Amino acid sequence: MQFTTILASTVLAFASGISAIPAPFSQVTLRIFNDQTGINSDATVPADNAPRYLSDLFRGTPIGNAGLVATSAQLTQFSDSTKCKLVDQTGKNWVIELDGRAKNFVDLDGDVTKPIPVYIAGFTFQCTA
Repeated sequence: MQFTTILASTVLAFASGISAIPAPFSQVTLRIFNDQTGINSDATVPADNAPRYLSDLFRGTPIGNAGLVATSAQLTQFSDSTKCKLVDQTGKNWVIELDGRAKNFVDLDGDVTKPIPVYIAGFTFQCTA
């Protein structure tokens, strides 16, 4: 009887420890487009709020190989609670917000009437979910 009680207590302790393990970060996929050339590429990152340079994320992709010039960006894999931002680290103070509900597509230069290419090597991308 005492052995059964100890065994049950041990199993419960392990079970509660397993449920306390944090869930892994969800992932978010960003697709970058150059609407003038038709070139586009995507990159997937964990939604851990860590900023990552687009130059690193898109190295070796069609967008990266074409000089990191883009006109728009879109979240293609995300959840409703996803909140992301593209931040220009070159001194222009551009912060472009994206989210999983109302704004999962953005024009990078802010002028939706024409595709104006933007050099994105100095941008970072970060998300939470």
